[in-house]
Amino acid sequence: MRLRCLYWRTIVTLPVLIAVHGCGDNTPAGLGDDGPDPDLGVALCTPVGVTSGWSFSHLGAGKKPALAIDEGNNLHAAFIDESTDGWVHYVQLPSGSTVAGEPETVADGCLYGPIDLLIAADGQPRVFYHDHTAGDQVMELRSSAGDWSLQPMPNQGHDGWYNTAVLGQDGTIHTATYDPSGFSGLSVNYGAWSGTAWSVELAALGSFDYAGGMAIAQTADGRVHIAFFDDVAGEIRIASRNGPDDWAVSTVESAGNNLEAGRFPDMVVDRDGASLHLVYLVRSTEDVGMVRYAHGLADALEIRDVTGVTDITIGFSGARDLATLALDASGRPLVSVQTLTRMELLRITDIAATEIASFEAAPGVTFGQHTEIAVDGGGRTHIVWWQSGDPPGAICHAVSG
Repeated sequence: MRLRCLYWRTIVTLPVLIAVHGCGDNTPAGLGDDGPDPDLGVALCTPVGVTSGWSFSHLGAGKKPALAIDEGNNLHAAFIDESTDGWVHYVQLPSGSTVAGEPETVADGCLYGPIDLLIAADGQPRVFYHDHTAGDQVMELRSSAGDWSLQPMPNQGHDGWYNTAVLGQDGTIHTATYDPSGFSGLSVNYGAWSGTAWSVELAALGSFDYAGGMAIAQTADGRVHIAFFDDVAGEIRIASRNGPDDWAVSTVESAGNNLEAGRFPDMVVDRDGASLHLVYLVRSTEDVGMVRYAHGLADALEIRDVTGVTDITIGFSGARDLATLALDASGRPLVSVQTLTRMELLRITDIAATEIASFEAAPGVTFGQHTEIAVDGGGRTHIVWWQSGDPPGAICHAVSG
C-alpha cells in the first residue's frame, strides 16, 4: 500500500487507481534511466474510441498534472506523487515529438496537489504546490541551467491548498489558494510575486474545504478574479480585486434544487480582455452532475449547460480538475471533461456545445477525473491527464492534428 501524507488520519489510496509496488520502491514502471519507453507509453495512453487525428504519448508517472505551452509550442508538464516520500516532477515535450525529456525532480517530501504551472516572462517554468510539512504554498523557479529554487509564500495558517496561478500583464505572478477549515483556516488567500518578493492578501473569508477547486485570471483592466467553491453554501463565487486589500465577492450560481453548484472551476479571459469564460461542476446527486459554462463580466455571467457527467467520485482521492477550458485559435472555448471512464472534448459557440472528440478508458484502466487543456500557437489542442498504470499513476498527453 502507498500511504498518503498524514494529517489527522491515515489515508490509503484507492487500489483501482494505484498499482502496488514493493515497500519503499518509488521507481515507476516504464520509467528507468532512459526515461519513458515511447512505444510502451503510446500503448498505455491510447484510449478507446475514434483516435484518428490524435497523437498520444506518455509523460511519466504521477498524478494531478498541470501543463503549459511556450512560444515555441513546446509542452511543459508537472505532476505529483502524494505519498509520504512524495515528489513533484517536471518534463518537457518538444513541439512535434511524442517522446518526453528526462523528468526533473522539482521537490520531494510530503507534498500535495493539485499543482499549477506557468511559463514566466523569462521563458522558464514556475511550479506551484502545497508543502504539507511547512503548511505553505510554494513556488519553484527553474533557471536556464535547469536548477530549481524555492520561494515559499509566507503566511499564517496552513494554506497553499489547490494552487492556481496566472502570469500578469506586467510579468507579476498572481496566485490563489485555500487556507481550509480542516486546518482551522477561514480564507481564500491571494499572493502576488513581483520577481523578488511576495505580497499576500485575504481575498475572501469563509469556511472552505481544501478540495473544492479554484481558478484565477486577470482582465485587461488589471483586476484579478478568483473563482472558488464555498462547500458550506454549496455554491460557486468569484472574488474580484478592486485595489490593495479591496475585494468584492459575488455568487455565480447557488445550489438551488441541486446538491451543490461550483466544484472545480476553471477560468480564462476572453480575447476582448474584459469578459470571463468559466466552467464548473453542478452535482444533482453524489455521482451525477452537469458541467456548466458561464461567460460575461465577473458580476454578470450568463450560464448554460455543457455536458452531463456520471460515474464520478468526490472526496480525498476523488476528482479534482474534472473540467478545464482553453480558447481555440478563433477565440472559442474548448472544454475538456473527464470522468472515471470517459473523456470528452467540446467546443462552445453562441449556439451550442458541440462534441469534437470522445474517448473511453481502455479495459482495465481508470481515468483520474483530472484533465488539463491548452491550445498552442499552431492551433493544436493539447490535453494532459492521469490514469491508472504506473504507480502512482500514468501521466498521458494527447495532441490534435
